[in-house]
Amino acid sequence: MHPYSDSVKLVPCIRLPLRWFAPHCFSKQYLIALTCLTSLFFGLGWYSTWFGWLLFVSIIPLLLIVQHCIRFGKHASFIDCFVYLFLALFLWNTLTTWWLSQAAFAAFLFVAFFNTCCLLAPWYVYYHMRKQLGMYVGYIALVASWLTLEYAHLAWESWEFTFPWLNLGNGLAGLHGWIQWYCFTGILGGSLWILIVNLLLYHWLAEAGRTYSSCLAFVLLPLGLSSGMYYTHTENGTLVEVVVVQPNFDSYTEKAHGSPHFVPVSTQIERLLDLTHRHLTPNTSLVVWPESAIDCCLEEDCILQYQVMQPIIRFLEAHPNISLISGISTFQKYGTIKCTKTAKKRGKNYVDYFNSVLHMRKSPHLNLDIYHKIKRLPGGEYIPYFHLLPTKVLAWIKKQIADIGEIDPCLAQGNETKVFVTEHGVQIAPINCYESLYGAFVGSACQKGARLLTVLTNDGWWGNTPIYQHHFKYSQLLAVSHRRSLIRAANTGISGCINQRGDVLTATNRLESAAVRQFVCTNDRSTFYSIYGDYIGQIAFCVFLFLLCVLLTSSNPKPLGVKQ
Repeated sequence: MHPYSDSVKLVPCIRLPLRWFAPHCFSKQYLIALTCLTSLFFGLGWYSTWFGWLLFVSIIPLLLIVQHCIRFGKHASFIDCFVYLFLALFLWNTLTTWWLSQAAFAAFLFVAFFNTCCLLAPWYVYYHMRKQLGMYVGYIALVASWLTLEYAHLAWESWEFTFPWLNLGNGLAGLHGWIQWYCFTGILGGSLWILIVNLLLYHWLAEAGRTYSSCLAFVLLPLGLSSGMYYTHTENGTLVEVVVVQPNFDSYTEKAHGSPHFVPVSTQIERLLDLTHRHLTPNTSLVVWPESAIDCCLEEDCILQYQVMQPIIRFLEAHPNISLISGISTFQKYGTIKCTKTAKKRGKNYVDYFNSVLHMRKSPHLNLDIYHKIKRLPGGEYIPYFHLLPTKVLAWIKKQIADIGEIDPCLAQGNETKVFVTEHGVQIAPINCYESLYGAFVGSACQKGARLLTVLTNDGWWGNTPIYQHHFKYSQLLAVSHRRSLIRAANTGISGCINQRGDVLTATNRLESAAVRQFVCTNDRSTFYSIYGDYIGQIAFCVFLFLLCVLLTSSNPKPLGVKQ
């Protein structure tokens, strides 16, 4: 027997309250009940602020599934756990990402299946590390591998199937008063907190470990620290008056050029300007419009010459103290040379299309700056590894995506984060929709001097679903992580302003045409997280590699799959 094996400890492992529920032989009914329980915990914890605390017990049923399969599985291999773990994780993904089906049911199925397979990887690592190197090493391996997976979604450039939406730390978005210390750790700190508390509770309840004091410490200390930071925080910087506009155009009908209900772009701009004028005051210095507000593809070298831009130019000339930030679709011509892998042949020239953010101000002559979206939405804005796919396969995928709406699945990618400087010298980071999930990415703009954050989005693709609240709450996490006031403009959904500790200062209702005016406070002090980014993920990756080397070089490893 391997000296670090915990197989001897597995027989009397349930001595506390869970012994009343755990069967004494292999039970499919027990495993199915645990499967339903973990998915229920995750679903309720993700959707409801009132049940956010369930995330701290949501992983316990998964740990019990592994324990039960090791104790009573016929072959004592990972395949005993696979079906139940897969089902539990798939149900979690289904309950929390079903809104994707509003755009394309096939896309929802792919995301749910793919992300489930990704989440199975840490459990595969945990199972074999526990069997061969012991229970406690298994715990460390589970935490390290899970955080490595989340870090891959956030930071690995070669990982094009990036989907950090379900990173555990995001699940605490509705409880921003609990996680003020995200300014030191980012969302990976929340993921680490959830994993550790789950493991301590599981060990106390199911492995007869005396960890109840540690459980209390790991729950109460972060809460106490966060509470102290929340109530003692003071807003830094000067006040800036902003107007945020939510035009509320339906993405499938009013913004779709082929739809009988299409609203001409000039009319869309009229509504944006009308809503803006209603809320202007002499103190207003910034106006923010949502993603794709200027919804016609304009060549970047001659944007100011287009007819649809003339009302906007006249507006800025009439209000020279105002800076405008707006979403826009743009393209660049490269001539006869294909400069990027996303460039398309249009006539004699190669062209790249971008989902962009436009900044315009009059100082003293009309000045504009353009930011190209970097973190594109997989599937909706680019096809992962599309340059490796056969031409016919790529054409078929493009056809399926194009049928969803007027979207280009091969948009070009920007090169780096950018900071806009307003008429009054305020430095602002433009964040385009999906980019709001990448905290360290936003931190790079803060390091460049950004004092305010602006999130431009269009949540209209997902219908009347809870994504509105989720996406808005994720913006609160950004405000806390970087201690920056945040301005959020949505085409449909929720628009508003958030202060430096994550409080909502003002917000629109869902699915309404509206605008809000608010004073927000700038800040030029970088947080620890803004400077060092996702260092927790880097540490977890190093720990994971170390444990993998230990496993491979172990003097007397047990063959994988041997019954214990």
